[in-house]
Amino acid sequence: MTGWLQTLGARTPEEAARRRFGLWSLVMFLLLLPPWWLWGADLATAALRPLASLVFPIFGLSGEIITRADGGWGVGTRLTSDGAPVVYEVAHTAIRRLLLGVPLAVAFLTAPPRTDRPLRAALIAAAVLTALFLLSLVCLIWGELAAQLNPELAPRSAGTLSSLDQPPLHPIAAQVAIVGRYIGMSVAPLIAAILLWAALNPTGRSVVMADDSLKD
Repeated sequence: MTGWLQTLGARTPEEAARRRFGLWSLVMFLLLLPPWWLWGADLATAALRPLASLVFPIFGLSGEIITRADGGWGVGTRLTSDGAPVVYEVAHTAIRRLLLGVPLAVAFLTAPPRTDRPLRAALIAAAVLTALFLLSLVCLIWGELAAQLNPELAPRSAGTLSSLDQPPLHPIAAQVAIVGRYIGMSVAPLIAAILLWAALNPTGRSVVMADDSLKD
């Protein structure tokens, strides 16, 4: 289309390359987001559930995961409240939010100038985003549990928290879990997508950032 309409009036080739990258990333993300949010994230969640069951015990959870009728997860913990086992309910929307890094990464990695090793980039991105999803989910769960075990660290907006039978966490561990929860639910998907693009596409990175020294 006439060089993307001369890339909306860019005055230099470098500026045109940056604008092509930005426009492609934005349009691709807007096209991918609705189907990913409605269907793709649920398929990915179902595929990742067995892996999550294996990973969660490493972080002090039981590994038991129950899929709720609304699509959320009931994650077993090793904590009790009044003697009854505590199952943490992860909302369906929260699980999908933790997977927003997938369409973001796809939008960035498919934007021109593209990497010359797309399969390698796809495999590495899938592995990193899977690890990020699991770690963010652990932080989400422990961030909530830490606030119940350490009520003095919970924000005032949290309201009344149910009490657990176990002693409080170490303040540093509780703060890490609480801060990790907010990072995982907010900026982690965007940061991961940007870092993956920068690491897996050095040629594109050098063009967009106008620095030839960044090329391999």
